[in-house]
Amino acid sequence: MLTAALKENLSFMVVEVARQLDETFDFLASGEVAAFQKINSRDDYIDNLKTVIENCCFTTLSEARSITQRERDSIRATHTICVNLERIGDFCVSAADQLHYLNNHAILQHFDYQRIFDLLAEHLQEVIPVLKNGDMGKALAICRAENQIDDIYKENFDKIMEALRSGKEIENLVTVLFIFRYLERMGDSLLNIGEALLLSILGEKIKIEQFQALEETLSKSGLRTNLAEVGFSSILGSRSGCRIRKVHGHNEQPQIIPQTQSSIFKEGNKEKILTEKKNLERWHEIFPGLTPRLFSHQESEETASLLVEFLPGRTFEAILLKGDPAELETVCLLLHSTVREIWKRTKKEMPVKANFIPQIMARMHSVLSVHPDFLRARQDIGSSEVMPTDELLAKCRHIEEKLAAPFSVFIHGDFNVNNIIYNAARERIQLIDLYRSREADYIQDVSVFIVSNFRQPVFKTHLRDRLNWITRNMYQMAREFAVEQGDETFEVRMALALARSFYTSTRFEWNNDFAHEMFLRSHFLLEKVLAHQDSPWHTFSLPSGIMYY
Repeated sequence: MLTAALKENLSFMVVEVARQLDETFDFLASGEVAAFQKINSRDDYIDNLKTVIENCCFTTLSEARSITQRERDSIRATHTICVNLERIGDFCVSAADQLHYLNNHAILQHFDYQRIFDLLAEHLQEVIPVLKNGDMGKALAICRAENQIDDIYKENFDKIMEALRSGKEIENLVTVLFIFRYLERMGDSLLNIGEALLLSILGEKIKIEQFQALEETLSKSGLRTNLAEVGFSSILGSRSGCRIRKVHGHNEQPQIIPQTQSSIFKEGNKEKILTEKKNLERWHEIFPGLTPRLFSHQESEETASLLVEFLPGRTFEAILLKGDPAELETVCLLLHSTVREIWKRTKKEMPVKANFIPQIMARMHSVLSVHPDFLRARQDIGSSEVMPTDELLAKCRHIEEKLAAPFSVFIHGDFNVNNIIYNAARERIQLIDLYRSREADYIQDVSVFIVSNFRQPVFKTHLRDRLNWITRNMYQMAREFAVEQGDETFEVRMALALARSFYTSTRFEWNNDFAHEMFLRSHFLLEKVLAHQDSPWHTFSLPSGIMYY
């Protein structure tokens, strides 16, 4: 819902910024003082237009009684466009102002700044038509112009560096470098404008690098279509820093993506994405159908992307909090049988160290950035001394080195309740987000599952009773498996695993009182393990109440 006034003011702003670019170019070429005064004056007008457009955008969003998501996206895109147009105007002023520091104006003419101005002018004139008509190709061309500007900047940067090595005109050359730096930043703003136009067309905020990765990944999967025909919806980015989107044909048209009506596109750090790809392939070998199918992947120098099957169904978390008791009991039984089957299929008679304490240490900085006081100092309480956190961890780490699990299994690695999917139609459990899967101690998945229940932000008695019931059943299932396998140190390793999960989970909890509860429970478990060090570990007893809230 772009009002007539909004469209008009944005059109005026594009025209004024284009004129600002023309006059900045003229000033850099001529150095006439009067031209600089015009640039300064026009910048004030551009600032005023930005304020008018912002107010109009915010008013429309807040006062409109009915507004579609498409209209909302157009308004968001318009606001982003006006902000970046104003930045280009500001960079014009800053670049022009540098001319006052040039002692030799002729030196600037040895460098090619005209091509940058030409590219900016060429693509700015396409902004309003693209916003109106939704031309994907032209929106992408606007985005990609930034790469061309970067290349021109690099050419001139290298030329300036070469000239600086001569030792002549150093101050003037540094000033020229500053001018080109402002021009390069105009290219960054043009990219932001192009990505805002993609938002208005696709209905999803996406960066050009992610768009290109998606385009290439879909192409490798066999898709041959205009991406304007593909729908996108964001899924909360994972804590590993990857961006995740659901991709589907508009109206879920199955012909858009042949393999499935919907897919998940995941893009991010190359090492992490390729590790997840490897894990998906491994899971498919071990347990076909348990995890999403991998359709295709794409690699670039620093990033990679995956296109995987979208698994229909509900997360265990959703069933846990909103499902009826009978359904929850059914899903729990199915989850337990699935987990036991995974353990049996992947069990290797090979002792493995869990390294729960090193995991706490590795995440300590993240914990303290959220809760700076979650590192206990040495304290004296009467005649007793309370051990500081650092020392407690060091002593427990020494103990843990002697407590290897008697066998390994292939674990999920992040067995939270929101990474477990129940497909009611097929009556099966499936798993997602498998980046951290590896051969390890099965207790890690159990402890992560238990604490992911514990830290659910619900405090009503009936829901807490349900969470505690789920926790109790999972623990009992794991305990029975340990007895069957002759795992005599199960309980002490579980204590360390829970200490790890309680401690490291505090970095995701802003409720300081609740986070402190987990912090205290972690220390209690570590102290209990330390107190038992002179006794046989098979006699250690985990205080079960520690798992319930």
